[in-house]
Amino acid sequence: MGHLLSQILYFRKRLQSFYFIMIILLFLIAGCVGGSKPPYTVENYLLSYAAPSWNKLDVLAASVKLDRFSIAAAYNSTNMIFRSDTYSLDTFNYSRWAVNPADMIADSLLRDMRESGFFRAVFSRHETDEGRFLISGGIEEFYLRMEKGDKTAVISISVSLKDTREKETGKSIMFQKKYVREEPLQESSPRGYCQAASQAMRIISEQITNDIYTAVKTNVQ
Repeated sequence: MGHLLSQILYFRKRLQSFYFIMIILLFLIAGCVGGSKPPYTVENYLLSYAAPSWNKLDVLAASVKLDRFSIAAAYNSTNMIFRSDTYSLDTFNYSRWAVNPADMIADSLLRDMRESGFFRAVFSRHETDEGRFLISGGIEEFYLRMEKGDKTAVISISVSLKDTREKETGKSIMFQKKYVREEPLQESSPRGYCQAASQAMRIISEQITNDIYTAVKTNVQ
C-alpha cells in the first residue's frame, strides 16, 4: 500500500512538472509570434517654414499679446484630418500633429511677430506681462482636402485685435478679419500635407502681422 502511494505521488509530481513546462513553452511561443510582428510607429508632424521676408518698417512703441487661440470642434485634436467631400472626414492612422493645431498656429504667429521687429514687445499667453493690444484667434478649418486626385492643405483663421485701454466695448475691438489659404501638395503623403500646410501658414502669418502693424500704428499715432 505504501509503495502504491509513493508511485502515485511520484507520477503526480511528474505531471505537475509537465504542465509547468508546457505553460512556459506556450508563453515562449506566444512571445515569438507576437515579436515577429513589428509595432506600428506613429509619426508626429509640426509646422515648419522659413520666416517671412519683412519690409523695413518703424518699430512701434506698443506691446501686443497673443491670447490662446480656439479651434472648431471638428479639428480640435492632434489627428491629421482629411476630407473627400462636404459631409465626411477621416484621419491618418499613423500620422499625427505633434501638438493641437490651435497652439501650433498661435506659436508660429508669435514667433513671426517677434522676428518681424515691428513691435516693442510681443507676449505669449504664458507670460504674465499684459500687452496693450490683445490678439485673439480661432481656427475655423484645418484639414487636407482630397477630391478628384487633387490634394490641398486648407487653413482658415479668424483674428481680432483689441485695445485693452479702451473701456467701451464697441470701440475696443479694432478689427476682425478672416484669413484663408489653400496650398496644393507637392508630395502625396502626410509629410507632403505638413509641408503644404506650413507654406499656407507662412503666408497667413505674414498677412496677419502686417495687418496688426497697420492697425496698431494708426491707433498709437
